[in-house]
Amino acid sequence: MATRKWTINLEDGVHTVELKHGTISGKRSIFVDGKPLKLLPGEEKKVYDTGSTHPFNISDHDCVVIIRSSGFSFEYELTVDGISVDSGLRVDKEEASRVTPGAVKTRRVVVVVIFSIAGIICLGFNWWSVNTQGFYSPELAMLGPAVLVAAAYYAIFPDDPWVLPKPFPIRLIIMLVLAIGLGLANWYAIENGIY
Repeated sequence: MATRKWTINLEDGVHTVELKHGTISGKRSIFVDGKPLKLLPGEEKKVYDTGSTHPFNISDHDCVVIIRSSGFSFEYELTVDGISVDSGLRVDKEEASRVTPGAVKTRRVVVVVIFSIAGIICLGFNWWSVNTQGFYSPELAMLGPAVLVAAAYYAIFPDDPWVLPKPFPIRLIIMLVLAIGLGLANWYAIENGIY
């Protein structure tokens, strides 16, 4: 469990903010002057931890504990009235909730690996069942090529697979059309005994 502690001087005295973050479990606890801060429902623990922001007040000052994922590690920051305690620089709300490039890369790698394995299993199972059992699954025949195209897309382009981009880029539309087209083509080929 990672622990980060900040000491801040305000007009009413010195305050401490302590963050305890389970980098594997996703559990997080924040203590202000030794007292636990009540986190919003669903914020105490994250199954897939990509970071979070936790706002609270100390003596009429707006404070935010920021947890950022960089893929395989985490960065921690405390802001008081929008100013970072560590760097002394202003941190706007968009920057506070941003996902680091390392986290986006990790998401892309996970999607590429899972989609590639799923596509190969779908195609392999259908090939095996057609050649040994004499039947096939039309759903797997369409799904196999479609997820392989999606895996190739995220291997090539730096898009975040967790975020739906606005506006919708043409390359993503082309990928979706290609995925559906190849899935239908594979189904048609199996259905008509082409291979």
